[in-house]
Amino acid sequence: MRSIEEQIGISPNSAKGFRTDVTSYMFYVIRNGGKIDYTSYEPLKEAIEKKLIASVKDLTRIITKSKVRDKEQDAKYNAMVEKMKEDGYCDHCCDVILKYAANNLWKD
Repeated sequence: MRSIEEQIGISPNSAKGFRTDVTSYMFYVIRNGGKIDYTSYEPLKEAIEKKLIASVKDLTRIITKSKVRDKEQDAKYNAMVEKMKEDGYCDHCCDVILKYAANNLWKD
């Protein structure tokens, strides 16, 4: 939850208040027969969407064969390839799948 709150500038000192607001709003919606999803409370929706976009950007840096990938990203990429190989994929298949993912990650 903290990493989501950071996306909209909620400080650690304000986190408890934000969480109370989200919970209160969700109970209000339930009591009035509404349906709850992550878009029900606008600040939470904004935070979750920003977190997901940041996660996709991080994933994109890992799965692409970028020359600017740092050591941590390179280690994650290699671990991903090794896991795919353990699951029966060959080097060529790993390369094809990761290229496809890198090229299509941002498409709707």
